Amino acid sequence: MKITDIQTFQLAGPELVEPMHPAWAPGSTWHRWGGTVVKVFTDEGIVGLGSPGYANAPVIESWIKPQLIGKDPFALEQHARIFRGAGQAWGIEMALWDIIGKACNVPVYKLWGGFRDRVPAYASLIDVRSGERRAEDTLRIHADGWRATKLRIHDWTMKEDLAQVEAVRRAVGDDFTILVDANQAQQPGTPQPDLSVVWTYERAVQTARELEKLGVYWLEEPLDRYDFEGLTRLAAAVDILIAGGENNRGLHEYRWLIDRDCYDVIQVEAMVGETMTQLRKACAYAEMHRKLCAPHHGGGGLGFIAHLHLCAAIPNCPYVEVFHDLPGLSSDVFQWYLAEPVKLDPTDGCMAVPQGPGLGVELDEEKLKRYAAS
Repeated sequence: MKITDIQTFQLAGPELVEPMHPAWAPGSTWHRWGGTVVKVFTDEGIVGLGSPGYANAPVIESWIKPQLIGKDPFALEQHARIFRGAGQAWGIEMALWDIIGKACNVPVYKLWGGFRDRVPAYASLIDVRSGERRAEDTLRIHADGWRATKLRIHDWTMKEDLAQVEAVRRAVGDDFTILVDANQAQQPGTPQPDLSVVWTYERAVQTARELEKLGVYWLEEPLDRYDFEGLTRLAAAVDILIAGGENNRGLHEYRWLIDRDCYDVIQVEAMVGETMTQLRKACAYAEMHRKLCAPHHGGGGLGFIAHLHLCAAIPNCPYVEVFHDLPGLSSDVFQWYLAEPVKLDPTDGCMAVPQGPGLGVELDEEKLKRYAAS
C-alpha cells in the first residue's frame, strides 16, 4: 500500500450559541468552534482521517505532503523524522493509524493494546465564572450523567479561586470529582490579549493545600511549563495530584517531566507535542514511573477521537477530557464535524470507544462544505 495524496480542509465551524472566553487566553473571545481535517488517500482505496491541529497549510503542502506521497502508511517510525522536521501537524499521523486500522479491520485502540472499551470522561469547562454560576453549571452537568468536571481558577486572588471551588463542592457534595486547572503554563506561546495573573510558588503551594481540603482530584498547570525545579518541589510538598504537560513538545520534554517528578499526571497532546506513535511511548514511560497519563483534549473532532482511543489502550489513564461548557460549547459541538459524535453514557459517566475499523468515525461531508473557511 502507498500514500497517493493528502488533502487538507480548513473549517470555520458553526457559530456558538454563546461566546466563550477561554481562561488560558484572557481578553480573547470565541464566536465559533472551527478545526482542520486531513484526508490521506492510498492506492488501495482506503482513506485515512486525521486532524493536523494548529499546523499551517504551507508546511503541510511544502514539507509533509511531498515526503509522504509514495510511502507506506505502515512505516510510522520512518515517518517520525518528517513530522519532527516540520515541528507541527503531528495529527496527520493519526490518519495513517486510521488507514492501518481500516486495512486490518480493527479499531485503533485494539492495535494499541485494548485495555478497555469505555473511558471515564470529565466535562472540561472553559470560562472563569463565579462560584454561584459554576455551582448551577455543575449541578446541570451532574444531572446529565457526568461524574467529573474541571474548573478554571484564573482569578486575581486565591480567595476568588477557592470561592468558586467551594461553591461547587457545596452544590454537588462529595460524590462527584472536581478537577482544577490554573492555566499557568500557557506562556510562551498562547496569545493573551489582556494581562493575567501569574502564580508564584507560594501561591501554588497554598492553593494546592486548600484544594486538598476540598477533595479536588488534581491541580493542573500551577506553574510555568519550564519551571521544572518549582514543579518538582511543589509535587513533593502536597498530596493533591499535580497535572500538566499539554504544552510540552517532544519525547525529550516528556522524559524531563517524568524523570524530574514534575507531575503526577502527564497530559500528552497530539496537536502540540508529538505523533500518536510517540505519545504512546511517553505514556508507557509514565507507567513505568508509576505516573498517570491523561491526554489533553486533542482539539475536538478527530483529535479527540484519537485521544479517546489512546485513553482506552493504556492502563494508567484515569479520564478523557471533553470540552463541555453550556450553553456555549457542548460535547456535541466539540465534535461538530463528525457524522456521529461520541455521547456520554449517563449510567456510568463513560464514553464508549468507536468500534469500527481505524478511528471508527466518519465525517459529516455536508458540514465540511457548509463551514469551510473562506
